[in-house]
Order: sequence, then structure tokens, then C-alpha cells
Amino acid sequence: MIEFKKIEGSSDPLFAPMFELYHEAFPPSERRTLDDLTRILDTEPRFTASALMREGQFAGFFTHWTFDRFVYGEHFAVDPALRGQNLGTETIQAFLALHTLPVVLEVEMPDEPDAIRRIHFYERNGFKVVQHPYAQPYYDGSGRMLPMLIMTNDTHFANKNFPLIKKTLYEEVYGVTVND
Repeated sequence: MIEFKKIEGSSDPLFAPMFELYHEAFPPSERRTLDDLTRILDTEPRFTASALMREGQFAGFFTHWTFDRFVYGEHFAVDPALRGQNLGTETIQAFLALHTLPVVLEVEMPDEPDAIRRIHFYERNGFKVVQHPYAQPYYDGSGRMLPMLIMTNDTHFANKNFPLIKKTLYEEVYGVTVND
């Protein structure tokens, strides 16, 4: 059974294995620098980083933001040595059970087999693609944009509130001003 253990700050012993997996699992355009992640973890109350623990051992991590009207699942990865054991599904189902607000997340465009596999994984776990154009700002502040898809477990909410979701993600998560 997966347990979410909150990482209490950058000095938490679980931060090092979390950051190592984070760095391995996501390309630079889709992740924060060590300094930025440390700053957010230590100062942003809406941001939570959790170690995924299985039988007392680090099995992966899940980071998310809790906003007034929705939860944004920012990053999620399972230790490569533990993949293929249904931990991803167990984690997503446990995460959804912890949150009553709609959950949104970003996924890559379905341009390659791994991206298609991830989309299908989230679909099997109750998420659907939101049919609105979206691009993720690069974390480096360069202004470059990475075409992505938004997925959610509540399409009615997401379709009705897509401008709010996009504005919140851009301004609160990426620090990019949205001009309406």
C-alpha cells in the first residue's frame, strides 16, 4: 500500500531521493532547478511534495498545488526499479481519494509512444483530455512554450473554468503574467 509522506522542506531526508528521481524523470524544460524547487518547497504553502512510501521505503514522489477551486498535480514519478507493479495506478487512486476538488494535470502531446502510454494511463484512472489549446511555459523563465495537454478528472469543471485554470497555472506555478 502506498503512503504519501509529506516532505517538510529541503532539509527533510526524503528530499534528496525525491530530487534525484525528479531530475532523472523529467527533462529540463519540464522541471525546476534545485534552487527553485527548494525555494518553493520551503516558502509556498499551496505546494506539497510527498514521498511515496511502500513498506517504509521510498518508492517515488508526487508534487501538487492546492488552489481554491482545483488541485494541480505537477510532478509524479515512481522509482524505475519499482515500475510495472501497479504503483502508479495505486498512487493516482489514493491521491484522488484524498482530494474532493477537481484535479488537473499536464501531459505531453501524443507525439511519441511514451506520451501516448502516459495519456492512456491517466485515462484508465478516470482522467480525460480537455479540448482547449494549452502550452506549458518553460520553467527557465525564457518565455518559450511547450505544447501540452490538460487532463482532468472533472471535465465539466475544466471546460467551464479553463481560462481560470490556465491563468492560475501560468501566474501561480510558472510566474508568467497572463494578459486577458
